[in-house]
Amino acid sequence: MEKRTDGFFQVAYVDAVEKKKERFDITIGSGTKGQSYASWVDHKLVQLPITYFTSAGQWSNSPGYPDKIAFNRPITSRCLECHATYAEKISAPEKDPEEFDQSRMVLGVDCERCHGPAAAHVKFQTQNPNEKTAKFIINPASFLRQQSLDMCALCHGGRLQKTKPSFQFTAGDKLPDYFVIDTTGRDVNSIDVHGNQFGLLAASKCFRMSTTLTCNTCHNPHQNEKGKAVTFAERCATCHNDTHTGNVSCKMKNSLSKEALNANCVKCHMPEQPSMAIAVHLQGQTIPTPALMHTHLIKNYPNETKKILDFIHDQAKN
Repeated sequence: MEKRTDGFFQVAYVDAVEKKKERFDITIGSGTKGQSYASWVDHKLVQLPITYFTSAGQWSNSPGYPDKIAFNRPITSRCLECHATYAEKISAPEKDPEEFDQSRMVLGVDCERCHGPAAAHVKFQTQNPNEKTAKFIINPASFLRQQSLDMCALCHGGRLQKTKPSFQFTAGDKLPDYFVIDTTGRDVNSIDVHGNQFGLLAASKCFRMSTTLTCNTCHNPHQNEKGKAVTFAERCATCHNDTHTGNVSCKMKNSLSKEALNANCVKCHMPEQPSMAIAVHLQGQTIPTPALMHTHLIKNYPNETKKILDFIHDQAKN
């Protein structure tokens, strides 16, 4: 990894001789778990072989990359469909790897992913500044439950096999109209914690017993709520409460203070689990190190509860 006068690069050397270099053109990921990088090669995008793994504070091979120098993993339109708002493909349908127009991309996941293409909306409101009723824009608050779930499952529903070109699905559409949906069912233990949060949520008793629970029941897409344990606990309590007292209906409430309960709803019932989809080889190690992510399979995890109780009791002693 080198900083040069014309940018940042990943550079491959063999016997101290430079053999290959590609620029850090696009950063993928917030950095909470890590960051991976993409580079433009003509009109094609390739993933660079080295990723930054935050929890270890070091560089590693990009997940799934071989332990050798390689700069040839193409980034597809389906990759971009989850990691960007829009990318215009310019290559023929059968051409592989795909090519994109660099000037016709909207990087990051922005408002239009959930509210739809906004050019017509902006034009109308600019010309009619006193009009208070929005037009040419989607309001997900009006969605039926399945529409809301499909909107999130587009990127959080596992490896979907598309039947139509990427970026045609718009919030409010039906996911099966654009993808092959696996309806055969499978062992929930085979679902990785990364990428298919919807599959895990759908297998949870909370979800199965509700007619209204969606991703937005717990997640506010307009706020950065990462790490706000009490906020999420309050949302758990909207369903899991003692209707007579308004207190959380948790079997641990006699063992923990109210503050401890509020801080540990997610830790107990959605603990961090290792992802095999995001596992990297750190320097000097032969066994892959997985990223840890909160599972969306909501249930009792006795071993995790015991860890929390032991920690709280040890803290009390000290």
